Amino acid sequence: MELFDWIEEKWKPKLVHSVDFMYDEMESQSAHCLPVIYQPFDAAKRSHWRDRGSLFDFLYTTRCEGKRILDFGPGDGWPSLIIAPYVREVIGVDGSQKRVSVCSKNGKRMGIKNVKFLHVVPGKALPFDSDTFDAIVAASAVEQTPEPQHTIKEFYRVLKPGGRLRIDYEGLASYKDGKERELFFDSQKDGNCVLTIYDRHIEEERVDMYKIKCIIRCRQIIPGFLESEKRREDISFEMMSIQILERLMPSISDVKKCTLTHPSGGTFCSWMRNIGFREVHPSQSGVKVAGELFDTTPMRKRPKTIAGVDELLKPAVKAICETEVPLTNDPPITAVK
Repeated sequence: MELFDWIEEKWKPKLVHSVDFMYDEMESQSAHCLPVIYQPFDAAKRSHWRDRGSLFDFLYTTRCEGKRILDFGPGDGWPSLIIAPYVREVIGVDGSQKRVSVCSKNGKRMGIKNVKFLHVVPGKALPFDSDTFDAIVAASAVEQTPEPQHTIKEFYRVLKPGGRLRIDYEGLASYKDGKERELFFDSQKDGNCVLTIYDRHIEEERVDMYKIKCIIRCRQIIPGFLESEKRREDISFEMMSIQILERLMPSISDVKKCTLTHPSGGTFCSWMRNIGFREVHPSQSGVKVAGELFDTTPMRKRPKTIAGVDELLKPAVKAICETEVPLTNDPPITAVK
């Protein structure tokens, strides 16, 4: 019997949405690493450059400066809170009450007045009239909804004519050839172990995720494992077996399963065209160009301030993020109503 069949038969996992599976349990979706929101911007960090590249990607592809925008799935308030200084108003919607609370607290702490965060039950219609927003941004959020195609239809409905949508998303192409199945160990606040197992069906554009909560420590599951603080990349799915899970049965406190659709770029583009968007463009990423600029700019010539980094990134991102690219690696997509 295969491991996943065994889990289904023996443990009969509770089927939940991604909100219950992960987002309502996170104090910070980003592990408090976001520049500007959680940390002072550091021009010496590549990730901080990439974050600014993403900001200008959203600004330039949606042409939303000075306008009203919707941020779908803001997590810790990103990109709502960093895009707010450039627009008239941002409304962030999230399916997790916890995330809405975190976003709101972050916005209040930062003193940002033109942002509001709302809870919307996953899968339900957006609580806005048709033709409400000038632009919509969605960063790795659409694929977390129960029906991504329905979400795209809602985007089309609430966008004004001529309004622009920019989505970044996690397709499954990058998991081919070895990463289809993955295993992660994490410790809860009480020190007990949580196993998360991913079973990715790439051709079907679907992911099954299992979360197994135990009342024992991680090192007790596989003797000697994690004693020396192994890195996440050292953990492999092959380390798990039915025999290990059988030993765990008396220690299991909860087993959940979440199944999500992860559309490819081709699927998203097809949906958008069929729904009625008059232009659909898979294009180059501002995140990528920002990372490349960091890598290719000699350390002595790199700007030292956020203003200096922005000055360098803006023209580069503006020039590249409208450049259409093949759908091979699931690039971000811009759609115009």
